[in-house]
Amino acid sequence: MKKVSLLVFLICISGILPSVSSGKDLPKIAVWDLSAGDINPSYAQDLTSILVSEISKLKKYEVYSQENVRVLAGWTAERMQLGCTDTKCLTALGQMDIAKLISGRVGKIGNRYSVSLNLFDTQNAKAENAVSEFGASEGELIDLVQVAVRKLLGEEVVSSKIEQRPSPSTASEIGRDGRFIAYINGIVSDTRSNLMWAAKDNGSNINWANAKSYCENYRGGGYSDWRLPTQDELAGLYGSGETGKNGYKLTNLIELTSCCPWASETRGSEAAFFGFIDGGRYWSLKSIDSVTRVLPVRSGK
Repeated sequence: MKKVSLLVFLICISGILPSVSSGKDLPKIAVWDLSAGDINPSYAQDLTSILVSEISKLKKYEVYSQENVRVLAGWTAERMQLGCTDTKCLTALGQMDIAKLISGRVGKIGNRYSVSLNLFDTQNAKAENAVSEFGASEGELIDLVQVAVRKLLGEEVVSSKIEQRPSPSTASEIGRDGRFIAYINGIVSDTRSNLMWAAKDNGSNINWANAKSYCENYRGGGYSDWRLPTQDELAGLYGSGETGKNGYKLTNLIELTSCCPWASETRGSEAAFFGFIDGGRYWSLKSIDSVTRVLPVRSGK
């Protein structure tokens, strides 16, 4: 799993201090430290610095971090921890000639990560805008912040991997059974393993080589990195639901039309497959295509 790199220091150091206006007074904007949900608190600190840096890049605001405001106002650290969304605090910032305030939260729900930002008008002591962005991994948090702050301030969103890569959350949920979530775009997400599965197999007999090609060319949900699952990954599905009418014991959100999907492991002219009747791990000639199927999978992170 990707981590938010400590190297963010190198890209956000310019945002630690207020931006310098060039001969023209810019409206002042304060950025409160992002609060941390179910994530490493240090990530929220790094992402706050990145948020400040991203606003500075726009060259439209004189940016103040929460610590800048504390020093200028002479407020105590305890006072700063109370946040600044009430009318009294917003009015105080307005009296300091700070026009806007941004606050927010970085969190995780299940296997989804989120960045939520709020924009306040301090001159009128009221909320002005709110934006939330969602991703599938810690490694996307930086992109989420970059996209969210631009949307919050009404700026054009610069293309990023978040924009280029669709996610299950952009599709309507059509079912769940506690562990698995099915989406209308043909994806079934496993919240335990963080794998994404095709909602159904290919539907007909297929040999191993064609099964591998099928996965490589599969574009379910808009993704292009589908692959053959390993035997272990298939075994992780076995027993995940009651035995259905076809005798296969797995979640009823995934449809198998035959017992035995191919796995990625090979040895010479043989390849592995998994039996969903008895949970057995088997090997067969790659050329066999009697009862075998292919069930594409991709890593959710």
